[in-house]
Amino acid sequence: MKRMNIVVAGNSFAGFTAAIELKQLVGYDHEIIVIGRSPDFVFVPSLIWYPFGLRKEEDIMFDVRPPFYQRDIKFFEAEIVRFDPDNKQVWLHDEYFPYDYLVIATGSNPDYENVPGSGPGKFSHCICNLNCAREAKKAWKDYVEHAGPIVVAAAQGSAFFGSAYEFAFNAHYQLSKAGVSSDAPMTFVTPEPFLGHLGIGGFANLREIGERLFKQYKIDWITNTSIKEVLPAKVVLSDGTELASRYTMIIPGFCGSDAVMNSAELGNEMGFIETNDEYRHHDYPEIYAAGLAVDVEPPEETDVLCNVPRTSYPTEMMAKTAAWNIYADIYGLEKKSLPFSDINAYSILDAGNQGMMIIGDHMLSPRGLEMIIPGPQAHWAKVAHEKYFMLSRSMGIV
Repeated sequence: MKRMNIVVAGNSFAGFTAAIELKQLVGYDHEIIVIGRSPDFVFVPSLIWYPFGLRKEEDIMFDVRPPFYQRDIKFFEAEIVRFDPDNKQVWLHDEYFPYDYLVIATGSNPDYENVPGSGPGKFSHCICNLNCAREAKKAWKDYVEHAGPIVVAAAQGSAFFGSAYEFAFNAHYQLSKAGVSSDAPMTFVTPEPFLGHLGIGGFANLREIGERLFKQYKIDWITNTSIKEVLPAKVVLSDGTELASRYTMIIPGFCGSDAVMNSAELGNEMGFIETNDEYRHHDYPEIYAAGLAVDVEPPEETDVLCNVPRTSYPTEMMAKTAAWNIYADIYGLEKKSLPFSDINAYSILDAGNQGMMIIGDHMLSPRGLEMIIPGPQAHWAKVAHEKYFMLSRSMGIV
C-alpha cells in the first residue's frame, strides 16, 4: 500500500485532536504532518479568567511538540498562506507541502471590522485569543481602580455567547470582591432574541435561570440588537441607543481563516468550509475539516444574526469523525456520519464562584434530554475539567 501523506492544518482543538487520533489509527504506515503558526496550545475556555489575574499563561498553555514527537507526528511551525486543492498542496510563503489527505483545522478570525471601533488597539477588548486577552487584562487593572459603567456584549454574527455570559458574571464577581460593584453598573448586550438562546435556539430553562441571575446581580440586558460602533467612552447600538462605558468587552463575530479566504472556491463567502456529515469537503473528497473552520447553519433565522457555537467538545468530535473517515477511506472501511446537530451538548457556564452545567443529548433541537445543573459545583467542575484537559492533552491523550 502506498504510504499516504496526511497534512493537518492547525494545531488547536481540532488539529491537535485530529493528528493524535489519526496516528492512533494509521500507526507508522502513513505520515502525519501538522502545520501551525505556533507550537503553543492555548486552552481558550480559560481566557474568561485570565484578565482578572486568575490564571498565569503557563497554567493554560502547553507545547504540542513533545506529544507529537513521541508519536512520530511531524510538526512544522509556519503560517499557511493558502491551499491549492486541485494540485493537493498546502502553501506557505515560499514553499508547499503536498498531501494525499488534508484536514483543515485553521479555525477562524475575529471579524472586528463588523463593529467599527472594536478590537485590540481600539476601544473595546475581547478574549478570543491570548494576545487580545493580555490587552484586556492590562485594561481591567486600570479600570478597577476607577470603576464606572461597563458593557459586556456579543456582537452580531457572534457564536461564542457563553464566553460573553461568563465574562459578565466573572466581572461582576470580581467587582463585588473589590467592593466597587455599586460603582460599576453593567449592561449586557446580545443579538440573541432572548437570554440563553446561545445561537442554538435556547436550552431547557436557561432563559429563566439567566434572567434570574441578571436580576440578582443587577445587570441590565438588551437582547435582539446589534452594535453600530464603539467609541472611547460609549457603545452605540443600531437603534441609536448610547451606553456609557469605561470598560467594554465584546465577543466579536467571526469569519474564516486567511488561508481559506485566500483559497478560491475552497470555502464559502465567509471563509468557512462546507462539508457533509462525514466532515468531508463537498467538492474535494480528500479534504476534511473540523472545528471553527466548518460551516454550520443556524437552526433558525433570528432578527439579528446569531451563529452556532463550535466549542471544544463538538470540535473534538468533528475532528475524531474526520480522522476515522480518512482511515476508513484508506483501508476501505465503513465511514462514520455524525451530523453536528446530533453531537451531545456538554458545557459549563462559569459565574465566578458558581455556574451551571449544561447537558443534552443533541446540540440542536429536538432533544430527548436537556438539563441544567446550577450551583457552586459547576464552577469547580469547570476548574477540574481545565486541569484534566491540560494534563491529558499535554500527554497526547485525546
